[in-house]
Amino acid sequence: MGKAKKKLLKITVAILYGLLSAVGINIFLLPANSYSIGIPGIAQLLHAILKLGAIDLSISDLVILLNIPLFVIAWKLFGREYTTYSLLAVAANVVFLKMVPNVVILKEPLTNSVIGGLIIGIGIGLCFRSDFSTGGTDVIVTYLQKRFKLKIGSINNYINGCILITAALFFGFSGAIYSFISMVVTSLAMDYVYIQQKSTMLLIFTKEPVILEESLRKLGYGATIFKGRGIYSQSETDLIVLMTKNSQLSSLKKMIKLCDPKSFVSIQKADSILGNYYQINRAK
Repeated sequence: MGKAKKKLLKITVAILYGLLSAVGINIFLLPANSYSIGIPGIAQLLHAILKLGAIDLSISDLVILLNIPLFVIAWKLFGREYTTYSLLAVAANVVFLKMVPNVVILKEPLTNSVIGGLIIGIGIGLCFRSDFSTGGTDVIVTYLQKRFKLKIGSINNYINGCILITAALFFGFSGAIYSFISMVVTSLAMDYVYIQQKSTMLLIFTKEPVILEESLRKLGYGATIFKGRGIYSQSETDLIVLMTKNSQLSSLKKMIKLCDPKSFVSIQKADSILGNYYQINRAK
């Protein structure tokens, strides 16, 4: 994919996230008195608390105010490109929060919380797949992790926990429970969308390299074959190394066992890939 197409795809994803997040919040979470994760959730909570004091500051305005100092930090931490697309995602979210009406489609709070969390999670996952974030607490998490060597998962839990506790104190435990449900669904949806595109490395030890090589070539996979020898058995074996997406892993394992039932396969998660090894070979 060329640079122009990649930029267009990232812009499209950023705008799509803005729409999905706004729909999830305005149409599903707000009617359920349920709060989202991260900055949108904090903005929702502040909006509701300020209304108790007769201060009507919109959620979209609060999202802007909360993100301004965070993007200054993001520019220093992540650089221009990452921050620019993240800023676009937040800007799109703000625009759509103002455009999408606060209508009640479903009256069941639990259903609203699940659907709202699902929609928002898909949007966030798409952003992560495109190598940028939705701004907000992602910046806080990364800064605290680098500054104090804290675990990312723990920081996220603390932030979302604070949202839940505040919601419970001001608006009762029912809202906190529905918020917890929406947060869990958001995290699951986000992980599924993002992780399905993560890469996995397979090390295949086989005595049938020709059959496997032919099958892999037909499926469009590139791979590297090494000659090896077992220390205990002293018998020769072949090692095939290849990369695949998590979404294709199940079908690939079935194919390997079909070609060589006696093969030994080691599967390792690849957090990142440098270069174009996988993309070039898959394109052939």
